[in-house]
Amino acid sequence: MSARHPWAMLGEGFRIRPATQADHPALAGLIRQMDKSGLYERHFAHGDAPNQALLQRLAEADGRDRVVLLGVGADGTAIAHAEYVSVATVAEFALMVLPAWRGRGIGQALLAALLEIAVRSGQSRLHGLIQAGNTAAIRVARGQGFTVGIGDERATVIVSRHIAQERAADPTVPQTGASITIPIPVRHDPDRTALHRCPGP
Repeated sequence: MSARHPWAMLGEGFRIRPATQADHPALAGLIRQMDKSGLYERHFAHGDAPNQALLQRLAEADGRDRVVLLGVGADGTAIAHAEYVSVATVAEFALMVLPAWRGRGIGQALLAALLEIAVRSGQSRLHGLIQAGNTAAIRVARGQGFTVGIGDERATVIVSRHIAQERAADPTVPQTGASITIPIPVRHDPDRTALHRCPGP
């Protein structure tokens, strides 16, 4: 990654880089260190199955429609994770940061990185499902220009940013034709949404 990307630069003791299948042990270690409430906020569920699904997605990352990033400390230890999964140019994102590293701008940096990748890879919209009580995550999304809407379930909100115009306005981004407008999900459905799904066989 080029250092011209702000998300590839060192922050206050951390940097962001793409994750690969070789990062399976590092990501597994991050999951082990996460607090239970943080894991629930990330997955909307308890248990190990969502964690295993997250680890399995490392093998599917292509840097375009399936993007996985790690925030790492100065010693290379994974301290944060972010990803998006896109279906027909509509991408759902999620991220998590270890408790000891929260409040340092890592979430903002991760989401900014996902946005830049989404713009350059031809996505039309980036959205995420957040529990209504997770005010820190909602604040991070607002800080990156996302709008906040109430989902069908009172316990969740959906944050969304339409990025097709940003892609069209950037002369350095290859144009991929007319963007596709697809309604984003308005409620948490673990059987349908790209990241918050019940693992299957």
